[in-house]
Amino acid sequence: MRRFLSLWGLACTGCLAIGIAMLICACSKAEEFIYVDEQVITEDGSGITVTDENGNVSLLPSGTVIGVYVVDEDGNVSMLEVEVDEDGNAILPASAGSTVIAYSPYQEDWGEDALTQAQLFEVSGDQRSEADFVNSDLMIGSTGSVTRSGDGAMNFVHMLCKVAVHVVDETGRLDLSGIQLELLNVNNNVEVDLLHQSVATIDNERKDIYMRTETTTDWRVSSYAIVAPQTVGEGADFFAVTLFGERQVYALPQESALEGGKMFSVTVRLTEHGLIFEGGYIRDWTDGGEEDLEC
Repeated sequence: MRRFLSLWGLACTGCLAIGIAMLICACSKAEEFIYVDEQVITEDGSGITVTDENGNVSLLPSGTVIGVYVVDEDGNVSMLEVEVDEDGNAILPASAGSTVIAYSPYQEDWGEDALTQAQLFEVSGDQRSEADFVNSDLMIGSTGSVTRSGDGAMNFVHMLCKVAVHVVDETGRLDLSGIQLELLNVNNNVEVDLLHQSVATIDNERKDIYMRTETTTDWRVSSYAIVAPQTVGEGADFFAVTLFGERQVYALPQESALEGGKMFSVTVRLTEHGLIFEGGYIRDWTDGGEEDLEC
């Protein structure tokens, strides 16, 4: 991957900005969650486990509530709230002869008209807690778009964009536990079309978003936030890093598309000369684990 550098010296006043590289994997696809029937729990429903497309259990935490719409052959709509238990299991209604549309996280103000009228979804402006981060991650699935790995399988697709900012300490001497990252002036609202599993970003709605920070290794801090799909203009301030009381704002020197169902990942390296903005690129959405910064 090409690297374009923008140097900020902690003891200097100069700043070198050369550019940013975008690597778009055209043949990759958004990560999906699959609801797989495991056993019949009752005559009216089936036991399910949330997994990703490779069969790995998803990171939906215990207690996550999923909204479910069931449309029968006569067009009658029923609404359900389904909760994920401590083992990642839940119970969905039997879907024979019916269309099932499900989404997460559950929205109390979405009624039956959510299948015929666009609904507003807003990501949290403070995603530092796990709950606020998860509740900003809109996912939708339906039996009408099933990749069938077994009876009743349903794919849940991330509808928004995940942004990752990685700060890498190349000095090996610093405690990064107090670092804070923010996304700046980003779109945070979308209109949701559940029936067609699509979203439309509300262009005039923007806010700063505190990112959820996780120390993934002893030399790197990675922070994440969910935002609406959008394009960040060339030269627009995009994120801020606060370290040791100093706050540095970074702009993207090239127009960058933040796609729904994808992750936009940028890296900042902390060197003997200061913080170096290394670059950014689009990649597949990942949940947890170590992210390969070299791919």
